[in-house]
Order: sequence, then C-alpha cells, then structure tokens
Amino acid sequence: MDDQRNELTLMAKALFLSFLLASVLSANSRAQDSGAIPPPGLLGRWSGASIEKGTPQLFELEFDLGTDGELETTLTLPYNGYDQFSYSFSYEKGDKDGTLTSGLFGDEMRLIVDLDEGHLRGVVTEADSITAHVHLQRVVDFDLPSFSTEEIRFRAGWDTLAGALHLPVGVEKPTTVVLVAGRSYGDRNDTSMWARFLARNGIAAVAFDARGTGASTGENGIVTGEDRFEDVRGLLDELAKRDDLGPVGLLGNSAAGWIVPDIAAEREDVQFVTTFVGPAESLEDQQGHVTTAYMRASGEQFSDLDFREAFEYQRQTVRLAQAGASWAEFAPINEVARSSSWAEHALIPDSLELPDLDYFRRRARFVAPNWSEVSVPVLVVFGESDLIVPPENNVPLLRDALADNPDVTIVVLPGVNHALARPSEWVGQGVWPDRFYRPWTRSPFLFNTLVSWIQDRFGR
Repeated sequence: MDDQRNELTLMAKALFLSFLLASVLSANSRAQDSGAIPPPGLLGRWSGASIEKGTPQLFELEFDLGTDGELETTLTLPYNGYDQFSYSFSYEKGDKDGTLTSGLFGDEMRLIVDLDEGHLRGVVTEADSITAHVHLQRVVDFDLPSFSTEEIRFRAGWDTLAGALHLPVGVEKPTTVVLVAGRSYGDRNDTSMWARFLARNGIAAVAFDARGTGASTGENGIVTGEDRFEDVRGLLDELAKRDDLGPVGLLGNSAAGWIVPDIAAEREDVQFVTTFVGPAESLEDQQGHVTTAYMRASGEQFSDLDFREAFEYQRQTVRLAQAGASWAEFAPINEVARSSSWAEHALIPDSLELPDLDYFRRRARFVAPNWSEVSVPVLVVFGESDLIVPPENNVPLLRDALADNPDVTIVVLPGVNHALARPSEWVGQGVWPDRFYRPWTRSPFLFNTLVSWIQDRFGR
C-alpha cells in the first residue's frame, strides 16, 4: 500500500523515463576531465543501444570538445521524442583507444573505445552486477531541427515567475503552447522535455518555474489551487504583450486538468486546450476512484457495497481536509476504514501531518473542471491502465461536458499508465520471441498525435 500511495504522491516522477532522468540529465554537466585528451576519432555522433534482458533500448551519444578542451557529451533518446540532454562522460586512456565511463542507465556504464572498428562497446552495472550490454557505432552526423531559448519573466500575484520560451528556428509567429505541470509543480524541468520536442517540430512552447523553485520568487510549499490559476493567467498576460507569436494554447498534465479548462473557458486568448491524463471530475471524486481502481487492479473480490463504501470514505477524507477538520473528526471514519476489507487499498491518514492531507487542504479550488464552457479545439489523452485518473470514470464525463464543442479529440492509449508509458516488465509466455523484456517506453503515437493535432489546426 505504501508503494501505491507513493505513486499517487509522487506521480509526476512517473511521468513521463524523462521524469526519472530529468533531474540528472537536465543539468549542463560536463565530463570530469581525467587529464587524458580524447582522440579526434571519438568526436562526432554514435548510435546504438543498451541491451537489457535481450531487448535493445536505443540511444545516441555525440562527443565534442569544449573551449577549455574538456569532453562534452550530448545524449539523444529516440524513444522519448528525440529529446537531447547534456550528459557527463569521463575519458581515460587505456585498452584499444581508451575508455568512457558514466552513470547512464545504472550505477556505471563503461565503454571501450575501438576506433578501428568504429565501435563503443561495454556494459552497464548496478551493485557490481552487469544489467545491460552496450554497443554503439559511429554514424553520419546530422542535426535535429534547431530551436532557440529565451528567458521570460512575468508577475503572478506578489511573485515574479521565470521560465523559458522555446522558439522554432525559421517559423514566423509560431503556434505557442503553455505547459502546465501536474501535482508536483516544481521547476521548468518538469515540462521542458515537451517544450524541446514541440520546438523541434515547429511549435513554440513555454516551460516555467513554479513559485519558490528555479528562478521564481515565492514559497513553493504553500502554493494553493488558486495560486496555480493565477500563475497561468500571469503567463498568458505576458505572452499577450508580444506580436511575434501565433495562436496560444494550453497543455496541462495530470492535476493541471483542473486548471487549463477553466482558464480556457474564461479567456479569449486561449485558442486550444490539451490535457494528458487530466481528471474530468472533482478532486474528491478522483481520489475516490483512485481507491476503487486499486481495488479492481488487486485481483481481490469485493462486493458492490465494498466499492461504494471505499469511494465514499476517500471522498470524505478530501472534504474533511479541505474544511480544515480536526483529527477528532477524522478518527471515527478512519476506525471504520481500517477494519474494512479494502483498507490496504485506501489512503487512510495516520495524522494531520500527512502530505496528502496538506495537498487536499490547499487544493479546495480543484472542483469538476468547467469543460462545458470550453469552445476551442480540445485534445485529451488518457492511459488505458491509469489507476490515478481511470479513463472509464473520466471519458464519459468529458464527452458529456463537451457535447456542444464541435472539435474534440479523445485518445485512450492502450496499455499505458499515468505516465502514458508502458512499464518495464517481462511480457508473454515461453521463450523469445513470444516472451520478451519490455523497457519503460512511451508510444510514438503520443508524440505524433500531439504534433499532428496542433499542426492540422494551426499549421506549422
């Protein structure tokens, strides 16, 4: 149960392997110089895979020398929308043409440089055990579509927030997407992968730092639901001052599904709305459905009464938290919940200090989103296996609310979870190729759908 609740509390970390890699990869890190000068033949682009349990995970490395002579490395992840990051590799002289080491995909990736064969070969280890074999080959270099980045600042209440506007090169007045993060609401790295991806596809995008993170002022730990609305309004006001941007829309992830529809309903400068795994119901109902979704996924047998009781209990915990109830008011319903057959699948607080309760208190503004008043084009994406925002509960509500909107696209991606990804696991029965190891990946359909949907409506 603790693992399940951690998924709920830290669900942004599940979003999108980039959410796992972002904190490591987003820094402009450089190789730790061991004193050895890399051979000229190493510089350039290498393409290959890390092969874990028989399954390749494609990636590319590009090596260059900085102005100070240190090795600089760019990592490209094709499975994650061809996103690119600076990454730290160390070069040492040794066997063949030397050795490269890093922390990529494990505790250590160690590669032998073999310039005669045009290969980088090696292994990934964790806790001194080999977990993957790596093989890359030197390939012809070519550039991905480029973009520029411009720092922006805007007012939100008493605070000044900062962000980065990613602009595609050679596109006049590009369609522009404001990226609104989910529950974690941290710095711009939560959403910057999507900004880079969109900019490479001719669409401008803004990723910004939440209050009290990155270059933004304020205190992150006290941000309310209303503050989050105010932040998006402030950014839209700033973009409205510019004459170099085209149509502006919103892309909200997860908990931002309570924000972006209402903003779009109240403002004429929002010309489209996209949500990834955004709830179409209130926070209290969403929490109730999280519990019943875990109950169903457990494979245990529960009665209709069990499901109703669990749903109502979880709704009540949210209501009490939002009302600022005392612990004495939680005690009676918690006592009943702990003795129930569904107790291990519910969020039953042990004290008022539980972070989830604090989150509920500060998100009283998260009622059912106002989709019925949204008249601009809408794209919503759900995950078939999502236990946090189950599509079976949210899609019908969304269809009803948007019944009068002529341009609505609802996509339920098969087999993916709240991160819109298929988790790492063994799949199938027997032996290869019927049984195989599947690494964590997002479907290319997600990336293609987002870009084509925007371009079909607003051009490139």
